[in-house]
Amino acid sequence: MTIYINGRASTDKIDSLATIGLLGVSNSLAYYVHAIEKHVHSPQRWLGMSADQSGTDWAIEAGLTAFQAISGASVFGVDANDEAKVLGTSDTPVIAGMVTFDAHMLLIKELSVDVPYTLRMVYGSDTMANEEAAGNYSDVMLHNIVTGSKSGGVPIPVMMPRLNCGIDKLWIRAKCATDNATADFFIGLHAYVG
Repeated sequence: MTIYINGRASTDKIDSLATIGLLGVSNSLAYYVHAIEKHVHSPQRWLGMSADQSGTDWAIEAGLTAFQAISGASVFGVDANDEAKVLGTSDTPVIAGMVTFDAHMLLIKELSVDVPYTLRMVYGSDTMANEEAAGNYSDVMLHNIVTGSKSGGVPIPVMMPRLNCGIDKLWIRAKCATDNATADFFIGLHAYVG
């Protein structure tokens, strides 16, 4: 049986992986059990868009204004400001003392057209274009979040690696068949002490 460690195939058997106490080493079963436990029981905060998107503070905790990503015609939006600036370097840590975070959930407020969408979460400390070119992104597919409606209501889980507070940024891009279609959303974060 092949197992995967950090996204790479390994021929090691789970019972032969090294462990050193509960934390273990980075490729141990104990390490992953501990990481999952920290993720499930870490604090969560929901964020909306801040009024000023020009600096490095793009989000506001428990904000009621949705972020908006704008699509191109069957491509990710390419016009200036089509991407949603979600987290700037001043937005984290959301909780004092936390050093890492990850996006955990999206709450879709509205999709402007009733077609499938891809939302791309681009992350890292460089520019959005450089981080996306480096493969530092995670995608989620959306369509008819609520049957017969273009609005959401149920948070959608998303997957991405942990990022560094005060260093890494997060943008979300939209893609659907309709040019200038919009996706309005809120984001939930998990925060960690390590």
